[in-house]
Amino acid sequence: MMHHDRSYGRPLSLLVAFLAGIWLTGTTAWAYEAHDAVSDVDVFRGLGIAASVAGILLLIFVQYVYRKRIRHGTYHRLLLVGVFLLPVTATWSTTTTVMEGTKMVQACASCHVMDPFVNDMKNQSSPTLAARHYRNNWIAKDQCYACHVTYGVTGTLAGKRDGFRHWLHYVTDTYPDPIQYVGSYSNSNCLSCHRGTNKWERVKSHQALLGELSADRIACITCHGPPHPLPDERAAAAANRTALVVKPRE
Repeated sequence: MMHHDRSYGRPLSLLVAFLAGIWLTGTTAWAYEAHDAVSDVDVFRGLGIAASVAGILLLIFVQYVYRKRIRHGTYHRLLLVGVFLLPVTATWSTTTTVMEGTKMVQACASCHVMDPFVNDMKNQSSPTLAARHYRNNWIAKDQCYACHVTYGVTGTLAGKRDGFRHWLHYVTDTYPDPIQYVGSYSNSNCLSCHRGTNKWERVKSHQALLGELSADRIACITCHGPPHPLPDERAAAAANRTALVVKPRE
């Protein structure tokens, strides 16, 4: 019995060290994030890695090193932490990493079919709404996601359906090039930011057409221009880039 008592504190100290390491990893990352040193994605990714490593090491030590040296109840409690609590933490952080990562412009740019849209948005001379919002810093970050929130966790079922359809067309290479938008874009995505601002409220036509705008009977882009280059414009831009890359044979 004394043997169990002497060994009782060691595995608990190990567990405390693991959890403290995870806590320090998370809090340190958050501290850096407050100074824009790392992004939210980096924070959640680091937390997930720390939880995964801690869970694996905890199970190895509990099962193969301390199993015969700790009390039966302590053994099961530590297994609960290693098999359930830490994996749940790792799963949550991984899911959050994916969801936060897909909000970033880099995630949209990772698919080459979106290159014309991302390139146009970053084009300092482009007249499109996306480019104007980007260069004027009207949207601080996650510029693509800010206007396409229907794909997100709290988005609409129709948005998730369309997102899955887009992904399916992309992986099966069955989409037309240049791609064309099918459907309508809800004005609520625009009004959620612009409505209520002094600049928006001062425009008399906004007030006069508020009912029409809210009901999507008149689109915001009818007056403010397209958010992205039109299909023919994207096709022409792609042809020009190809002509610059391909050199005539001598």
